[in-house]
Amino acid sequence: MRIAIDLTSLADNFSGIERYAMNIARELIEMDEKEEHTYILLFKRKVHPQFQKYQKKKNVDMKVYKGQNKLLFAQILLPFHLYGIRADVFLFLAFQGPLLFWHRGIFNMIPDLTCWDCPETMKKHMEWYFKLSILNALLVSRGIITISRFTRDRIVDKFHYKKKKITIAYCGISDVFMDYARNQAYNGSGNAAEKEEEIRNRSLDVRHKYHLPEQYLLCLATLEPRKNLPFLVEAYVELLEEGSVEVPLVLAGRKGWKMDGFWERIEKEYAQKIIVTGFIEDEDLPYVYHMADCFIFPSIYEGFGMPPLEAMAVGTMTISSNAASLPEALGNAAAYFDPHDKEGLKERIRQGIRQQCGEVTVEEIRRRIGMFQWRRSAEKVMRRITRKGV
Repeated sequence: MRIAIDLTSLADNFSGIERYAMNIARELIEMDEKEEHTYILLFKRKVHPQFQKYQKKKNVDMKVYKGQNKLLFAQILLPFHLYGIRADVFLFLAFQGPLLFWHRGIFNMIPDLTCWDCPETMKKHMEWYFKLSILNALLVSRGIITISRFTRDRIVDKFHYKKKKITIAYCGISDVFMDYARNQAYNGSGNAAEKEEEIRNRSLDVRHKYHLPEQYLLCLATLEPRKNLPFLVEAYVELLEEGSVEVPLVLAGRKGWKMDGFWERIEKEYAQKIIVTGFIEDEDLPYVYHMADCFIFPSIYEGFGMPPLEAMAVGTMTISSNAASLPEALGNAAAYFDPHDKEGLKERIRQGIRQQCGEVTVEEIRRRIGMFQWRRSAEKVMRRITRKGV
């Protein structure tokens, strides 16, 4: 089978959905040890560094296309190129495929229905763009891939879409977090001190790189309205004024849309206590998570929600909103609050600082981490795209 995988969005941003596409594509290639299938990987401007090692594989064909403007490329140039590719399956694992491309072997990813469920968090033109893309995906796809039961059920309920045409392939915890956890747990007689020193030095480098204080509360997400950051900041400022908290709040992640006024306010009023780092490199993420006193995730809507799981993987106390898919992903491994209940959030932050979220057990955290592996999700995708019929 010839499988074309659209990875062109990796050239523009690198938030959760791009990371999902990258990891599923890598696992599909890695687990095909007998090279039964041919993988046609589509990139924009250059081959992504994570895929350069596959350039010599006989069953991997890489195509690189020129393009700058995201909309023009995605809707005009990309379909032009797609029609020239001979493939049995076309996988769109980040964003839905172009409106002008039709093929009987299309599988589209729909991570969530934000444009219907939380349209106020998006710019109007993006709301309608995503609505049109999702409706088209439901119309032309042989099957839909999504990342939670929550999103699958929303698609079924809203569009009366056949449940059997939707495959749930969860997000996974990346190797960088598992490697960090293994290094921390290392107890060999000869190299234990060496490992400890290595982690300590690396932590110091990361702290300096992102100007992180000795102690801090952390929120990491794409910094956009549905992540509920103004709500978190209001709760944090009230705790400061009450004298309940002294440690700074770190907001990490790529800046999104509709937040300019919010950033201006932070820079003007809270520059000493609220630190905005910008994008964190993948290899630095485990250290940024681990050095935090606790991790806070106040989002009002998520198709899955990877940051809380990543924080748990390196042993950081995690408190999360109970919105949308988050309880499905986190189970009993996080302490929850209502994303509209400021007093509830404030109490959870107090508990998190004191490390007193007593209902969260180490056993449950380990169980949740074990559930979400990229290989397992890639296997589900492979079973679906190689299955005949619906």
